[in-house]
Amino acid sequence: MKTIVVIEDQQVLASAYRNKFAGEGFKVEVATEGELGLALIFRVKPDLVLLDMHLPKLSGLEILKQVRAKPEFQTLPIIVFSNLTKPGAVEAAWQAGATLVLSKLNTSPKRVLESVQATLATSPSSAMAETHSIDDAPGPSLVAPDAQSIRGKILLVEDHSGMKTLLAFLLQRTGHQVTSVKTNVEALQQIRDQSFDLFLLGHQFPDGTELSLCKQLRQARPDKPIILYSTAALFSEQQEGLKAGATAYLAKPEDLFNAGQIAADMIRDQMQLARLHIRAA
Repeated sequence: MKTIVVIEDQQVLASAYRNKFAGEGFKVEVATEGELGLALIFRVKPDLVLLDMHLPKLSGLEILKQVRAKPEFQTLPIIVFSNLTKPGAVEAAWQAGATLVLSKLNTSPKRVLESVQATLATSPSSAMAETHSIDDAPGPSLVAPDAQSIRGKILLVEDHSGMKTLLAFLLQRTGHQVTSVKTNVEALQQIRDQSFDLFLLGHQFPDGTELSLCKQLRQARPDKPIILYSTAALFSEQQEGLKAGATAYLAKPEDLFNAGQIAADMIRDQMQLARLHIRAA
């Protein structure tokens, strides 16, 4: 059984996530202030930490720094889940060693759970527990990009700021150039103004127009890969996306965490296909 430590000073939120994670089969330990939270991490040695930044007695940022200073905790997955509104706060969390940074204001409990599950699935400890080396089953946050892979320009269409930030980070870390927009109108404007190598579309638009956008992009750019993603989609919804013109549908949390490499492979394959067409002509 995986153990999660939740460090959160809001009692209601701490209890809510304790219950949610416990209901998914995790063992959960909770601390409501920083000093207790740091001691809890060192004592329990959890598989993952969900960490608020704004804590009494010891800040989340200081917890990050002290935990990462210990060699045995340098690969411990730590998801920062906080409202980081000050300029540079998100960057400071990354630099201090956060594995992921999620916004409380923009991340639903469901997405928090998905992020936790995906992070655990790609963590070094999980890989070793399955008797594989880290190189055998890496997530993009664990290894350097493959130098032979093709990186490209990607248009990311996602209205949820927390998920947009996460995916943009994963794509950029894999070497891609990312332009992100929230709406169909913005997406169509972007493809009029510049060219892209791949389109990555969330399949949970509030107005239900993701399939329409997929069809429009396929018509406008028939030679470019289109990836739809949603870990909540039914099989029938995935099939609808593929029929609308999507090249692939990412439905597993671990697929989202490998989106950068998946995109690189698709761009490489598309470029190879284009070269074959040129030679044939």
